[in-house]
Amino acid sequence: MKLFDAVPNDLFSVLASPNRILYADALTVLYDAYRDTLKIPEEKLYSMLRSKLEHQLAEATFEGEDIDEDELRDISGRARFLIRKLCSKGWFEKERGDDFGEYITVPGYSSLILELFQQITNEEPSRGYSYVFGTYSSLKVAQDGGSVFEKMSALYSSYDSTQSLIKLLQMVYHNVKHYFQLQIDMQNVNDVLSAHFDDFGQTVVETYIRPLKIRDSVPKYRVPIQSILDGWLEDDALITAMANSAYQDRRGETLESCRSDILQKIFWIKERYDSIEPDYLDEIDAQVRRYTRATTQKLENLTNRDQNIRGNLNYLLTALSRNSRASELVEQIQPAFSLCEQSYLSEKSLWFRKRPGKRGKADPVMIEDLTPDEAATRQAELLLHSEYGRAEISAYIDQLLGERGFCYSKDMTLTDDKSYIMSLLSVLATSDVGTPYVAEIYGGAFTENGYTIPQLKIARKGTEK
Repeated sequence: MKLFDAVPNDLFSVLASPNRILYADALTVLYDAYRDTLKIPEEKLYSMLRSKLEHQLAEATFEGEDIDEDELRDISGRARFLIRKLCSKGWFEKERGDDFGEYITVPGYSSLILELFQQITNEEPSRGYSYVFGTYSSLKVAQDGGSVFEKMSALYSSYDSTQSLIKLLQMVYHNVKHYFQLQIDMQNVNDVLSAHFDDFGQTVVETYIRPLKIRDSVPKYRVPIQSILDGWLEDDALITAMANSAYQDRRGETLESCRSDILQKIFWIKERYDSIEPDYLDEIDAQVRRYTRATTQKLENLTNRDQNIRGNLNYLLTALSRNSRASELVEQIQPAFSLCEQSYLSEKSLWFRKRPGKRGKADPVMIEDLTPDEAATRQAELLLHSEYGRAEISAYIDQLLGERGFCYSKDMTLTDDKSYIMSLLSVLATSDVGTPYVAEIYGGAFTENGYTIPQLKIARKGTEK
């Protein structure tokens, strides 16, 4: 990720300074001006900073900042300093208009970051339950009477909506894990109740999970979405026409690339809707159930802390975890009951990788270049040819064929290693040029006395049938 090739190097420095809260508020004012007005006069931004940040500007010290004495003297000068500081760091730029007035222009990277800040700090939960219905409705409208261009546009829109849905589900999953971690550190009953019913219940369940089960149900719209896409896949002329429309809309460099891209997006959407329930919704449901069980147990422990052993033990362990003298206290209470370290078993728990020691330099070993003994080589060749020569193999095959002129695997008596080797060599011998035999191998295998060979038939030529 080459982040600082896309944004100025010092863009985020204002958010790391001692006055970062003031700069963050100033960026909020900048976002308000950017959202409400197409052309932003510098004087308008200056007036908004003065009116909305009057108290913060009055209390700011600006220690270590490159602020002039004239700017530091009053609120007006401090507001001018904010404009100069944010402009120098790249949050916005200035340009002179036709009326010779100064106007503020917000670069693309800055507008995206300001939008992200607004989403993070926005107290009203964002609604994300229109992706599934939006995908279905756009495909349905295009299917019922839309032109080829509308079908192509609906497909690309559905692809974007499905991607947004996957990102939303990933965010919800990690959000549940986040609330689970927050709950671990809570020790007050009211805090746990508020976090569960107000924060988690409203921010996660009511906003995202419940709509995906009821109003924007994936199981409800999955089959209609896939049916429409299947119908498009079966119409090759329609796919070609959509590729032409995409090529005219400059969605690809060539007609073939546009066609390939359309097919890939159709298959991707179909596969995603097949996997959303098992891979995303079921995992989220499991995390929600786990979080709910943990919250219930937490409330029970905190409520009955002084009335049962588990509550007292929970209180004791919590106190030990926060005490710097925990090791000394553990030794004192060790005779009363045993405290063990929390751990887990894995596939690597029962063995340790052997660490090789340092290898020392040994004396070189001279390898003698020995030539084979001619007498031993000749004796081995004689033994080989005497046992498994061509003449012996031919005699073995003639014995098997007998008067019938053919035999099967079951006719090769596999009693020892020699008979097993001879059966294999017989098959190989049938492939030699000029051999009077032919072998036909069937499917399966034949096993006898622990020896296994293929199901086959050996016959003299002319008697195969």
